[in-house]
Order: sequence, then C-alpha cells, then structure tokens
Amino acid sequence: MPTPRPSRRTALIQIAAGAAFLAACPGRLLAQGTWPERTITLITPFGGAVDILARLIAADLGRRLGQTMIVEQKIGGSGTIGMAAVARAHPDGYTIGMGTTTSLTSAPHLIKNPGYDIEKSFTYLGLIQTSRQVLTVSPKLGTDTLQDFIALAKSKPGTLNFGSSGVGNSIHLAVEQFNAAVGIKAVHVPFKTGNETDAAMMAGDVQYTIASLATSLPLIQAGRIKALAVTGEGRDPALPDVPNLQESGLPVRIPDQLFGMVGPANMPAPVTSKLLKAVADMQADPAFQEAVRRTGGVPSQVHGEAFRKLTLSDSRTWGDLIKRLGITLSS
Repeated sequence: MPTPRPSRRTALIQIAAGAAFLAACPGRLLAQGTWPERTITLITPFGGAVDILARLIAADLGRRLGQTMIVEQKIGGSGTIGMAAVARAHPDGYTIGMGTTTSLTSAPHLIKNPGYDIEKSFTYLGLIQTSRQVLTVSPKLGTDTLQDFIALAKSKPGTLNFGSSGVGNSIHLAVEQFNAAVGIKAVHVPFKTGNETDAAMMAGDVQYTIASLATSLPLIQAGRIKALAVTGEGRDPALPDVPNLQESGLPVRIPDQLFGMVGPANMPAPVTSKLLKAVADMQADPAFQEAVRRTGGVPSQVHGEAFRKLTLSDSRTWGDLIKRLGITLSS
C-alpha cells in the first residue's frame, strides 16, 4: 500500500520547523560549510601602531584563509568601543578583533560596563607581538642614569610631571607601577596622543614617561629625549648601552605591551580550529616575523589558551595597581 503524501499544510510546517532549527544552530551549518565564504572583518580599537599591525595581519591571514580580510576602525573609550563590538558580533568567524594591553587588561577596571568580560566574552586566537617599553626623560632634566633620576625625583616629591596618552592606559599604569616601586611622587599629565607627550617632554614641560620602544626610538637616537632603562629581559639590540630595570636593581615588573587577536565567544569549533591554525602558521612564518620587527614589535608565537592566561595575569596586575592607588578616570 503506497505511503500517503503529506498535505501541503503539513509540508509547510515541516519546512518551517527545519528552517527554525538551522537558524538556531548556526554552528551546524558552518561545520558543514566551507568557511570562510565571504569577507572577514578585523576590528581595531586604536589607530597608529595597532592599525598598522592589523593591516599587516589582514593581508597575511586573508591569503592563508583564501578570503578577503578588511580592517575596520572602531576607536574610543580606551579601546572598549572596538572590543565591545567584537564581543557582541555574531560568533560565525566573520568578525574578529585586535586586543591590546589597554583594551583588554586595564580599561575594563576603569570603565563601568565596558561591554565585555575578558574571561567570558572572547575566543583568544593569538598574541601577535609584544612591545618593550622604555623609561625616557627630558634632556632638560640633566640626569644621565636611572639612579640619578630616581634620586632627583625623590628629593623633589610632587614637583616632577610625567606624561601619558590618557588616564588608565598602559603608559599611565606603567609609570604608576614604577613610581610606586621606587617611591617617587609625581604629577600625572595626560595627553590625547603619544606625540603630544613627546613634544611636552622635549620642551621640558613633562620630565619623564614610559612608552613603547618602537615609537620612542627615533627621538632617542636623535638625542631629543634620553633613555634610562628598558623593560623586559636583557638589553634591547637597538639600545645596547641602556640597562633593563632588573639589571638596574629595581624590584618592579612592568609587563610588555600586548597586541593580539580575539574573536567572539562561542564560535563553532571547526571555525575556531581553522582560525587558530592559520594564526599559528602566520606567527611561525619567518617572513611575517620580520615584517613585525620592521614595525618595531617583537613577534610572538603564543596563541589560544596561553594567550588567554597571559591576558588574565596582566589584567590582575593592572587591576591590583588601579585599586591600590585609587586610580580613576579623573586621576
């Protein structure tokens, strides 16, 4: 006896139910598809060095994935606007973002409801580069060594100014960490950009700062600002005569600046796996590493869970400092 054909109404109900199931399970579709099938957007929460690195990544990673990758700037809120956009993006792998020290590890401690939780909102893909930092002083200050500078600053509590490119960013917190460790009391002068800080220091209006070695190096080499110490292990090849903080006998750890990649949480496993592999292959490529060095960064091969753990560790470091010193956005 032939099987009765379903009525037109029953067939429509079955089709609708199937469509609803697939809409509720995008991961199943992606797992069976050939992701990526369209353009991928890489959100950067800052311009400058972060944007430059993002465009380097987009060109390389897009080629590896066989798809166009575009860079979109979403700037503001100490990087929280861009990071919030990544966190709330549809977790299909077509929107990922650049995460930095400020946007991931310090700004969430200062901005109420930043729009994301660094433990729950992201899939950590890879730490692409780190940047060593350098403590620099104005030549007008007249100090040539770190020890001389500390002695001078401690002899004049509250009279020296230090600059940064904003309250609560990685530069501000690095100087606060240094000041607390060596017992210096100074006045924070926030600017909008690092270039403004450098100009003020060259003019002698600001006496010192801690900033990215990559951006400070040309001014150091030109003699317009003076380098007294670098962060990280060993000496930097670009400044072989400048000691690191530990070598100078200081009991302070200032984390390097981080520049990495994250996606939204809960991306489908096949998409996450493909992204992690492409990022790891890019990180290990000598040509890509050399391109990172040319921009002034130190290439990294930390990715996935290791990147997540490093971010959480630095977040605790800066969070503890912010709480201990009572730093607020009006500081």
